[in-house]
Amino acid sequence: MRKRFKLFEQELGHKIWTIVQIFYRSHAVFKEQFEEYEQKILQFTRETGMHRDELRLKSSEIGGLLDFKMLERLRDGYIHELKDLCHLVFRGQDRTDLLDRYVSDIFHEISILKEEHYNVKTYAPLYERDAAEVELKHILDEAHVQFPLKLKHTQYLFGRAQARLEEHLSSFRKIQLFIRSLYLHRDEFVAEAYPDGIKQFYRFMYPCGPVEGFYHVGCNLYLSGFMDEALEAFRFAEEAYQEQIRSAATPLSAETRKALRAILRPLRLKIRRLSGPAALPKTKRQAAGRAALG
Repeated sequence: MRKRFKLFEQELGHKIWTIVQIFYRSHAVFKEQFEEYEQKILQFTRETGMHRDELRLKSSEIGGLLDFKMLERLRDGYIHELKDLCHLVFRGQDRTDLLDRYVSDIFHEISILKEEHYNVKTYAPLYERDAAEVELKHILDEAHVQFPLKLKHTQYLFGRAQARLEEHLSSFRKIQLFIRSLYLHRDEFVAEAYPDGIKQFYRFMYPCGPVEGFYHVGCNLYLSGFMDEALEAFRFAEEAYQEQIRSAATPLSAETRKALRAILRPLRLKIRRLSGPAALPKTKRQAAGRAALG
């Protein structure tokens, strides 16, 4: 029974980790596309002297506002898998979490946007060649309306989905696979998700913020035999503590100070133990870590 529960916990941890990383990666891809679209529209308004709502661009100009391959990759390579995973984790027989709903709506909106873009790129040139003005006008008018509408609504949905995911992050802090994976990817998409990177994730996850986050992942690495990596995480925790003390706009509450002290004492003890002369040589620590992970 215990082995079965352990397997279930690992599978759930993998699903949650995949949801988090796909969400933030897909959000970054969408934001880049949205910003490029806005820059191109701004350029057209400067060139024509017209308000963006009054622009009437040619099919080639409208088609160049978005990257079809990017939309395809975003929907089929990211959001489709994200949607399926959210169904598995956040949808039950009698309830559906808002995150699942928002992700489904994002998939739907991007599908419509992709279809509109396909019409402009594929059918509009055919109508232009055959001088089918009515059909051409219908496609272009539709694109002028749908492109900004769907982009802005998708932007809104991503914002709502991220806010909901942030509410869930604290419930993931006991999932060992998740906290270790988050730490190991701290210089990748985690660093790009927020200006403060992994520290902001830890503020969502732990009452004591980065100090507690780095400490817990350090303990995880320590118990797995990764002594050098554990020491690095513990030192990050110590730095985060000093930073929190220095940058506190208002005096910390007695409860917060008590919680920090409860972390600080074993934290500094572990740092001394791992960095002192009694610590294992580096090669032996690395070997122990590899053995612990199989």
